[in-house]
Amino acid sequence: MRKLPKSKLMTTAAVFAIGLSGAAFADETWQKLAGVGAYASDVQDWTAIEAAAREEGQVVIYSVSSRIAKLVDGFKEAYGIEIIGHDMPSDLQIEKLRREHNAGVHAVDVLFNAEAPLLLNEALPNGLVWNFIPSGLESDLDSNEMEPFLIQRHSSRVVYYNTALNPDGAPIDTLWDLTTEEWTGRTLLPSPLEDGLSANFMQTILQNSDEMAAAYEREFGEPIAYSEEVLEAVAESAVISEPNASMEWLFRFLGNEPVFMSSTTKIFKNVGDVQQENPPLGITTFSKMRKNKEGVYAAAPIYGLDPVFGVSYPTALVMADMAPHPNAAKLLIKYMMEEEGFDPWNEPGDFAARSSIEAMQMNDFDLPSFDDLKLWPIDPEEIYFSKYGFLALYLELG
Repeated sequence: MRKLPKSKLMTTAAVFAIGLSGAAFADETWQKLAGVGAYASDVQDWTAIEAAAREEGQVVIYSVSSRIAKLVDGFKEAYGIEIIGHDMPSDLQIEKLRREHNAGVHAVDVLFNAEAPLLLNEALPNGLVWNFIPSGLESDLDSNEMEPFLIQRHSSRVVYYNTALNPDGAPIDTLWDLTTEEWTGRTLLPSPLEDGLSANFMQTILQNSDEMAAAYEREFGEPIAYSEEVLEAVAESAVISEPNASMEWLFRFLGNEPVFMSSTTKIFKNVGDVQQENPPLGITTFSKMRKNKEGVYAAAPIYGLDPVFGVSYPTALVMADMAPHPNAAKLLIKYMMEEEGFDPWNEPGDFAARSSIEAMQMNDFDLPSFDDLKLWPIDPEEIYFSKYGFLALYLELG
């Protein structure tokens, strides 16, 4: 690295220190104005917050869901405030916020984000976002749905099949079927190398190896035997001490030529198209059931899949640090937690965190409660700290 002259180095360091001091002062001033962090109050004056939000006039949100656009008219009619929504994958939201923050650009107010591992281990501890809990929700949410961040809904990646062309039920009954010859080249999913939620899905399977081993034995009637490639990958790994059933499943699955597609909607449509003859299976978002259309698309999750039919993850609402419209941000977060503001996500497969709204969903959609579904929840800590090890294993086995 090229060294600066000592005098210039000292000048640069001094300017940098002044810049940091000014940034810290500005950030503390903003925290006080926004009422977050050490300045958060137990009493929220919503009359004052709404009045200040109307003065701000707009609110900018990075949203993991394109359905944010459905809130624009209702929010504008209710409060006279314009929602400027940017449909953006969760991991890219955090990367964009980080880059903007480092450059002194503060352009976003709210993140609607499903990357719990990054929120928990980077965005929150590094002060990129703040948790804000609108008053009045305490009795309707579990404590882990309010801390460390506010959860609006629970989503899932699950395995879908074509119901029109399989009138007698799902064509598979275990995740291990995805590794068999019959399904070579016939499983669709987003690439784990490009889609964070798809990687989280795979990592969660890897973290449940005992259940995968038991499912293998139930399906094939004998204990699992490991492939030479899996044994070699373990032997060469600096962090993996022994093989397990989930690694073997991953190796066989990747060797069975899955088809990677970037759009979860396109995956659903390719699975559910009723005009085809030999439909694939697809790993996509649970809530894609809303895309079913008589005579066009017909697909459903395989609820009875052994050992599990999907992986669940929370979708959070957080306020961006230095948000230019902090009161409008609070108002939008509150609105999206209410029945009217939740409406775009009031679909089968999107489970409201608020128990009162979930109870209505169970009645309207004739679905079991979220807690009763056969889903494995992601472990944000484990996923975050094992991500690079997973990617190395994935590339080695693929």
